[in-house]
Amino acid sequence: MDEIKPLGSFYRVDDEGYLVNDTSWEKIDRNYRNAINRAVEILTLAIPISSIYLRGSVPKGNGIEGISDLDFIVLTDQDNEKVAELLNQKLTHEFPWVSGCEVSFFSQQELEKLTRFSIIPFMLRTSSLCVYGNDVANGIPRFKPDRALANDHLIQLRNHINQAKMELNGNTDTEDIADCCTWIMKIIVRSGLALVMEQKAMYTRDLYPAYALFSAFYSQKEQEMKQALTYAIVPSNSADEVIRFLNGFGEWMIQESNHWLDQYNPNRLPHMPIT
Repeated sequence: MDEIKPLGSFYRVDDEGYLVNDTSWEKIDRNYRNAINRAVEILTLAIPISSIYLRGSVPKGNGIEGISDLDFIVLTDQDNEKVAELLNQKLTHEFPWVSGCEVSFFSQQELEKLTRFSIIPFMLRTSSLCVYGNDVANGIPRFKPDRALANDHLIQLRNHINQAKMELNGNTDTEDIADCCTWIMKIIVRSGLALVMEQKAMYTRDLYPAYALFSAFYSQKEQEMKQALTYAIVPSNSADEVIRFLNGFGEWMIQESNHWLDQYNPNRLPHMPIT
């Protein structure tokens, strides 16, 4: 098993227990700034946009050239996946140190009178930087690392694992297999953190600290979660290998998530109220 580097950190919380947004333009490396400005130019010329946000490690000053993606959230009423594909192609060509670019489209109207947890508003409030247009994040309710957040990770875990197994079954495209492996293993590692959030109110999108905190409470499953972490970073291109892992540790994770849901969300609400 490849050596895993202990990279990443947990989100800060304030004195009231709410997650703190630590992003700022000043923290962004100059090379990334040029790529971000180019992304804003491409997006605003393509579709009407009210705001553009950059989320993830780069606006926190933790971007690693050649590894970190540029992940944008675009507030618009015109979803356009072709624009997202075009942006990814142009940015990775013009700025080779950008490993990839992802765009999520979201309507600003959906931010109004928000009372239940939703992942895009959560990311806007806690881990995104406005790089174009009006900054509406302060109008979004604050979030804590609580069961509403944990539920968002766990409520769909069974569906995600089953989807991954369907996509892998009979698949011979090694690149597609590796992409699927990375995707589902990230979900598993972050779901492991969600399982222990009631015991330790901490949150991160970073994989290593999520794995470490899970392992502190589930020491008997530390090796399996470490394998999931390894697969997320160095994915397997063997469909059979990944399916075997999902049939083993993946099924155990589904059982544990169901135990959690039985206790904290017995009605299986897809979006729990924001506390």
